[in-house]
Amino acid sequence: MKRFNSFLLVLTLLAGCQTVPKPSAATPPPAATATPVAAASPSDPYWPADGKFDAKGRTSSWSGFRKKNQQRRAEFAAHRAEDMNGIVFVGDSITEGWHTLQKDFASLPVKVVNRGIGGDTTPNLLYRLQDDVLSLHPRALVLLIGTNDLGEHTPPADIADNLKVFMKRVRAEYPRIPIAWCLVMPRGGADTYPERIHQLNELIRQLAAKDRRVTLVDTFTPLAQADGTSRPEDFVKDRLHLNAAGYEVWRSVMMPVLAGWKLRAN
Repeated sequence: MKRFNSFLLVLTLLAGCQTVPKPSAATPPPAATATPVAAASPSDPYWPADGKFDAKGRTSSWSGFRKKNQQRRAEFAAHRAEDMNGIVFVGDSITEGWHTLQKDFASLPVKVVNRGIGGDTTPNLLYRLQDDVLSLHPRALVLLIGTNDLGEHTPPADIADNLKVFMKRVRAEYPRIPIAWCLVMPRGGADTYPERIHQLNELIRQLAAKDRRVTLVDTFTPLAQADGTSRPEDFVKDRLHLNAAGYEVWRSVMMPVLAGWKLRAN
């Protein structure tokens, strides 16, 4: 009997060893997006409540973008009243970094207003368009956007689709104001930037040609080398952001356009 009980015990232990444990749930891979989906909080009213943008592509994957966006948009809100009825420059860090903008266009009868945010892409531009730009009752717009979308590997065709939405919303509210649409500027040669910038600029040319009140401004050619990369003498070391010489090039191509609109002071 003792031997029989020992036999039963061995069978029980063997059965236990052969029992397959329930697999634990596998850890899902990270979402295939460079932008964290974070909900808005009462301290950040400048972000979608569900973290989603109604546009193609991505917002910036730069870790500091959310903070930069909040800071800049809070500044814009604080200065909204004084920034009414001007020529609004809208874009990303290249626009934001034009610290001498007002001085460089002081000879114009209409003030100029800077609405650039470092790291911005077209999805966030569309999200903030009403509050940051259209609510200012702009007399005219200057647009430069797209290089950060390329940095997020958004296809040029998708960027162009977002820009179509941009134009549709602007024209729905301001059908007659002039717009200066700047070509995406060159940058360094890594990551096929010259080829993709060329593709995007061709699409921008096509879009701009459909609106007779849009002036296409060639902000690519005077800043580019023969291989399509940025001229080192006009850019800082990253070959993306302009230095003082680069901003002077931009000013030189913009001034005839803005002066040619013959806008009058209010």
